[in-house]
Amino acid sequence: MFALAGAMATFAVNDMLVKLTAQRYPLGEVITVRGLMATLLVGGCLIAMGHLTHLRAAVQPLVLTRTAFDGAAMVLFTTALIHMPLAELSAINLVSPLMLTALAVILFAEEVGWRRWSAIIVGFVGTLIIVKPSADNFNAWALLGIACAFAGACRDVITRNLHAAIPTIVISFMAALGSAAIGGLMGLIEQWQPMALADLGALAVAAFFLAIGHYLVVIAFRGVDVAAIAPFRYTLLIWAGALGYLAFGEVPDRFAIFGSLLIVGSGLYALHREVVRRRTVTADVAPGEPGA
Repeated sequence: MFALAGAMATFAVNDMLVKLTAQRYPLGEVITVRGLMATLLVGGCLIAMGHLTHLRAAVQPLVLTRTAFDGAAMVLFTTALIHMPLAELSAINLVSPLMLTALAVILFAEEVGWRRWSAIIVGFVGTLIIVKPSADNFNAWALLGIACAFAGACRDVITRNLHAAIPTIVISFMAALGSAAIGGLMGLIEQWQPMALADLGALAVAAFFLAIGHYLVVIAFRGVDVAAIAPFRYTLLIWAGALGYLAFGEVPDRFAIFGSLLIVGSGLYALHREVVRRRTVTADVAPGEPGA
């Protein structure tokens, strides 16, 4: 719980610093510089912790797939971030837990009752309210936020199923390295500019918080009851709203606030129903019986 809440705070600080910097430089350049700094930071920690030999695990298909989804989520979110208020985009990204529930049905044949399906639908309605799907107010950049939420849900599904023998720091290292590689690819179609020392410093701080966030979120989702810790993901809205206002003067409109409340409320209700379901299943299996 503390790991996930801490990760949300560090991600919000990283997002604010990246948005500030990306207003002056090409996005691929910003992502590459931050990614390289994060890679060096996490790589140094990896060596200090004596896990250098565990890098062989990083080439496993499941780890590489997680890295790809994490990189896709990062690029989609950062691209949308330049054109959207921080709090609104963060709210859209918080539909990810509802997508995670839907993916559990598709991938693992998990049983989901009508109450949780209703919560998922309400959450998506909240997302549409933030997107404002009308001819006059439609925000096309918000679609990238929805795609980011889907990529993030896929990443979290994979994180839950990674082998426990793979050190968390190795997974974090791959996430940082993957972001630098993706930024480098984006740079092939960009015209990079020399960065001011102050902007390099801002990205160094962003890389520090990003590295911590990656490490904490992997800890949060590995081998735990997701329904118990997932509500702490919604603390992101508090940090994103506060930092968006302080750094950019962003104030969410009534549609964004109402849509955010629907997303958070539906997500919390879906998690509540998951807890109720698991308690029911546990109660039905008496001690001593198969599966008890």
